[in-house]
Amino acid sequence: MTAGPAHTSSREAGVSLIEILVGISILAIVAFAVTLSITPGGPAIEREADRLAARLNQAEAEAIASGAPVGLAVEGAGEGYAFYRLVDGRWWPVRDHPTLTEYRFDGALRLRAEETRPVAPEAAARAALYPAIWFDPAGMTEPFRLRLSADDGAEIELDWQAAGRIERTARG
Repeated sequence: MTAGPAHTSSREAGVSLIEILVGISILAIVAFAVTLSITPGGPAIEREADRLAARLNQAEAEAIASGAPVGLAVEGAGEGYAFYRLVDGRWWPVRDHPTLTEYRFDGALRLRAEETRPVAPEAAARAALYPAIWFDPAGMTEPFRLRLSADDGAEIELDWQAAGRIERTARG
């Protein structure tokens, strides 16, 4: 009698979705660190736009990996921004992530989130309770626009497209 080949169970074969998402998150963190370390020393607005774009990509990856929405809120009069995570129906500041920390500009820059879709007046009143932008854990984030402006009149728009691509436009 000959022994047949050993069969592995379907649980032992392949890689789980969680393992893939963890791997993608690790790659995103490494890419973010590399991006920040090689950013050339150009105008401050250029560096900050690069930093913000990298953090937006990281926020999307974190939302997908964690299974919880991650939001971006413009702080104060646009002098900075912070990331939040939706937990048990409330938005909490992200404090346990190495790159999604609260960030303040040096004083010469301002950030503004612009609506790219119509908002009902009653929804606008409630909007102050939520981050201006949030990344869906299923990867279905709505398009949005951020405008970074400098005191010298220079502006950079970051447009998040439905496919997760960021289009960057410099003005001024």
